[in-house]
Amino acid sequence: MLVGITGNIGSGKSTLSKFISLRGYPVYSADDFGKEVLKKGGKAYPLVVKAFGSEILKNNGEIDTRKLGSIVFSDQKKLKLLTSITHPLIKERILRVKEEFSGKLAFVEAAVMVEYGWTYLFDKVVLVFAYKGQRLLRAARRFGLKEALRRDSLQLPYSEKLKYSNFFICNTRDLLHLKEQVDYLLAELEESCLG
Repeated sequence: MLVGITGNIGSGKSTLSKFISLRGYPVYSADDFGKEVLKKGGKAYPLVVKAFGSEILKNNGEIDTRKLGSIVFSDQKKLKLLTSITHPLIKERILRVKEEFSGKLAFVEAAVMVEYGWTYLFDKVVLVFAYKGQRLLRAARRFGLKEALRRDSLQLPYSEKLKYSNFFICNTRDLLHLKEQVDYLLAELEESCLG
């Protein structure tokens, strides 16, 4: 069974993924797959450099993903151009996970799976929830408040994401509460695998 983990920016998807990983399950990240295809020698590299120019490159020739991010997240057309190049390759990589893993459960964290219609790639979808204020505070620590607000505005509301979800994790309290929910989630998923 391949399980997708989604939720809006700052909801705690990565923390949830760490708890699952600590229990011995493989957890992959769509963001990491995106970074792979953008690396020098990656399938998206030449197309992205051609589309956005050499000013997105670092001195070592690698794509500066922070610089690229600041370009695309401030221009919808440029974001669509980038995703038209990278998303088919990320989807291909997710499908390979499904073919390759040999255990009963594997997980892929993908924040935008609902926005881009990827939920069909997964057997089950887990939605991680946190209040907007909590999420923005967490995201602002990583990206700054302006960038966190901009990225949040590009994501669908929870009411829409709930329609595509099988499990709902409420990450509004402490880590112990989140861990307890992970234990329950894994028990449910393991039972589904047996049934």
